[in-house]
Amino acid sequence: MHIGISKSRLRRVGRLRREQRARLAEKIPFRNGTPLAALYLAVVLAATLGLALLLPANGFDLKARDVVHVFVTDCAILGLAAFCCRGLLGELSPAILRRNSRILLLGVTALLSNGLFAAVAEGLDHLWAILPEEVAIPVARVSPYLLPYFFGPAVATLLVGTGAGIAFGLALALQNVLFVPRSDALAVVLCGSAAAIAVPILLHGVHRKTRFVRLALSVGLAQLLAAVAATGPFLPRLARSVLELGAGAEDAYRSLVFLGGLFALVLLPSLVASVCATPVLEHVFAACTDIRLDAFADLSHPLLKRLEKEAPGTYYHALAVANLASAAAESIGANALLARVGAYYHDIGKLSEPGKFTENIFPGAPNPHDAIPPSLSAVVLSAHVKDGDGYARAYGLPVAVREIITEHHGNSLMGFFYAKAVRQAEEAAREHGGEPDAVDPGQFRYASPRPSTAEAAAVMLADSVEAASRSLTAPSPAAVEKLVDKIVCEKFADGQLDDAPLTCADIAEIRRTFCSILPTILHGRIPYPEPSAAPPPGRPAEPPANA
Repeated sequence: MHIGISKSRLRRVGRLRREQRARLAEKIPFRNGTPLAALYLAVVLAATLGLALLLPANGFDLKARDVVHVFVTDCAILGLAAFCCRGLLGELSPAILRRNSRILLLGVTALLSNGLFAAVAEGLDHLWAILPEEVAIPVARVSPYLLPYFFGPAVATLLVGTGAGIAFGLALALQNVLFVPRSDALAVVLCGSAAAIAVPILLHGVHRKTRFVRLALSVGLAQLLAAVAATGPFLPRLARSVLELGAGAEDAYRSLVFLGGLFALVLLPSLVASVCATPVLEHVFAACTDIRLDAFADLSHPLLKRLEKEAPGTYYHALAVANLASAAAESIGANALLARVGAYYHDIGKLSEPGKFTENIFPGAPNPHDAIPPSLSAVVLSAHVKDGDGYARAYGLPVAVREIITEHHGNSLMGFFYAKAVRQAEEAAREHGGEPDAVDPGQFRYASPRPSTAEAAAVMLADSVEAASRSLTAPSPAAVEKLVDKIVCEKFADGQLDDAPLTCADIAEIRRTFCSILPTILHGRIPYPEPSAAPPPGRPAEPPANA
């Protein structure tokens, strides 16, 4: 298979991808054009400005002469933050800009992050107010390092993606200066920028809650060390001044307790807010984090256990497809975990009538499709897509997985039954004379949307390739490569990949991945020799004749 990568082809691919994104945008919730996105942004900016002006740290006083200066400065900072976020999103995650639901999601996350940041900043001011005056200077040094920088970038990364997390976090780093005294602005921007870059990168690929908590602990510890370094020699005095307010204890123990309380002060607001807010936002905006996906990747899930018991052929086919699809998705930079989970569940609709699908028919057993017309067989096969979506809803599968279930066949042609119908029409024409009746190919196509994501396209190709590979009598690498080329070219020519954000280079990489993995899956084994006749117990073996 040779796929040209000429300049004209690249321009054509770019045009097709823009057209695909425009078509995909019509299917996304909350989508209603640019005015709605602008409205979301205006509401978020207005709410943020109102919150900032209400804080004493801003120094905003209606009776003061600098009221206009403060207002204009805050508006300029907000505008600059919004401009930076828009530019960075266009570079790091441009697909987000075409999804108003994701723009609204980031806006709601920004409001939650601003509220948390302002609350912690105001709470720290009240907390330090109870300390003696001689520790006021070290307190001023500590405050910028104890603020909740983790929340915004972490939630945006989990729900939207790494690129969006970096862009969103850097915008928040600039915006957060509205909630602190101007003397702390530089430290807040630097700390926020460091968290905006580090947190999304460290969170990339995290799909376990324990690892997420460990990362939050690491960020909190880094903030604590920065706070300790900023206080310098004033830390012992600060600890002693705070702990002298309580009951007597040893100084070492008091200092340890103080450091523990400081660590909890840094960690708990971001961690608790992230853990509580992420599932709610995930449900409201139909997003899906890798942490949630990991729960459905467990093969002991009730739906997969039922598939293994009632449709074992389909179950083991799904496992093979999952290995192929996840490897293909990883090779092109897509979400390998989503592709794997989608492949696990892509054929769960076959639970309705498992005996109607060939992989669940025992060798030598009659094929039920031999006794029914091919048009009825096509109806039975296409029904498993709709049934699969019903099972997915009943078991609470994420929306992203349900999309793979409904899109993994697209509107492709059921070639076997279409050819069977054509053959039957030709045989009937020969028996009765005359021309064969025309067979409508539309009756033998799946009534499903084509894959709209790279992960759904990977599952579609892996499903077709794995199923077809079982028909190879001699699965040599050359035969596998020829089969993969044939199937990928057919899907491409049939338009099944037109709505997926794949370039020609991506399709070529998927093809290479399949060709490297399939031969190892289909490898044969040498026949074991028959065991030689062993002498009966208690009798020695006879010596050779020429001994």
